[in-house]
Amino acid sequence: MARKRITMSGVEAVIEPLHGEREQKYSFNIGEFLRLHEQFMTIKKLEGLADKTLSEHLTFMRYLKDWLQSEVKDYENRIFEKGVFLEYVAYMYNKNYKPCTMNLRLRTLKCYLRWLYTEKIIPEDISTKIKLVKVPKDTKEPLTTVEIKRIFKVLNLAEYSNYRDFVIMLVILDCGVRINELLNIKIENYNSKNKTIKIGSETAKTREARVLPISLKTAKHLQRLMNIAETNNEEYIFNSTYGGRINTLNVIKNFEKYGKKAGITHKQTTPHQYRRAFAVECVKAGMDVFTLQKMLGHANITTTRIYVNLDNSHLINSHSRIDVISKFI
Repeated sequence: MARKRITMSGVEAVIEPLHGEREQKYSFNIGEFLRLHEQFMTIKKLEGLADKTLSEHLTFMRYLKDWLQSEVKDYENRIFEKGVFLEYVAYMYNKNYKPCTMNLRLRTLKCYLRWLYTEKIIPEDISTKIKLVKVPKDTKEPLTTVEIKRIFKVLNLAEYSNYRDFVIMLVILDCGVRINELLNIKIENYNSKNKTIKIGSETAKTREARVLPISLKTAKHLQRLMNIAETNNEEYIFNSTYGGRINTLNVIKNFEKYGKKAGITHKQTTPHQYRRAFAVECVKAGMDVFTLQKMLGHANITTTRIYVNLDNSHLINSHSRIDVISKFI
């Protein structure tokens, strides 16, 4: 059967017959495994995966290829089998990679391996043989209110970049929006009457649109930033000092810089930490987990539970307030 070629937004790959149309290759090797990844990426793009997710697939596959080139002799002709990938896992262990880093790489690898099996390109689902690394539950400590206030104090709100980042902090703390979702918000996505932000399906990580409310205090700052954007004929709310939408990586670097300036060196101060702080404070205030799940945009409630890491002082106060034992004695 003739092979087809699909071109989409600069991505071009040969689409070979899959399922029953292609004879099983018992001599399938690592070289072909790497080559078929281009076809996998094209199909995933056609399925509508988020740009960030597509980028992660490409980046982590490049890391795997770099390891193969440096550590595995004649890797392209090596027979495809699970031992190769277990060696890769062992390599990351020996290099003392953080569990979260290892899991990011392994998840994309497992996704590709599962696709190869589903499309009957390989006879065994090797993805089930590769296990994710256990991540200690106490490693994700959110920022406290005291720490966030310390960061606020080091910001020079007379400068546009500092003020823009301050508003970003406020919005995340107010509704828990993801940083990538927030930076892609246009002026037209904000409803000034209802004080709500619309996250479109094309922007949302889960590809599901949602509407997020913000408080009056945050809305005042957001409106001021929009006025600046409109004056400069910008369509996005959050822009760089040179014009155009601010890059996510630049915001992350800025947030880390503010954290160090505030003397917070024992934990991360990335935008994601503000999102986690929002989740923790919502639970402390009594928000039910299902509402929180919807605001955070989580497809699985298990993910929402991971975000909430209440400190011991809150547990002690909650226990004292309830005073269950008084019902018995």
